Amino acid sequence: MKILSLLFSILLGAVLLLAFLQPWGALQTMVRDAGKREAAPANPSAASEATAAVETARPEPPETAAKDAAPSVGTTPEVEPGADLLANEKAEADRSAALDGKTHATAPTPVETKRYFKVKVRDAGTLEAGLPSGMVVIRLEGIDAREADETCKKESGTAWPCGAKARAALTLLIRNRAVTCTLPPGGETKDFAARCSVMGQDLSTWLVRRGWATPQGSAEPALAKALDAAKTERLGLWQVD
Repeated sequence: MKILSLLFSILLGAVLLLAFLQPWGALQTMVRDAGKREAAPANPSAASEATAAVETARPEPPETAAKDAAPSVGTTPEVEPGADLLANEKAEADRSAALDGKTHATAPTPVETKRYFKVKVRDAGTLEAGLPSGMVVIRLEGIDAREADETCKKESGTAWPCGAKARAALTLLIRNRAVTCTLPPGGETKDFAARCSVMGQDLSTWLVRRGWATPQGSAEPALAKALDAAKTERLGLWQVD
């Protein structure tokens, strides 16, 4: 009986001890949980944003910072507003100036002309215009012509008045029509050389083409062609019979 009583007492003590220890453990657990809740931030999202901000503010490695600072290859640099417009205007102004300079450099000098009436033919290469008191002598430019009293010889040896014939041919062409002549750079003088025309026909070219004059010096293409044609057709000074 004593043994049973002792065992019963031990068992009862164990049950009481277990019952006492279990509430105490639960109480400790509750205290721990409450402490954790107080230590945790009230707004989880704010804590996350703060953490992200801290991570963003961390300094980048030197290589990464240098890479970010350098301009990307192939990217177009930012242009200030209006820079393209100013550049286009400047380019247009430069183009206009270049065109103006080229135009002034290549534009031919305007030639002054004058019309003469009642023109007299002194010889096949010389004209006289105006009254005797203010007579102007015009020498047809680019040609050599015979004097009015000069004679020529044919292949047979016969002499003939080639100068008078040439003068008569030019007089017949001009008749009473006005003659338009170019003036020298300084303007009209008492005696000057000029290219003259009648009804658009250049007199120097006409005389060479009819065989009454020869080109002077290095002949221009039109005069050289006219001379070849006159010789081929045996006209004027180049006639045979």
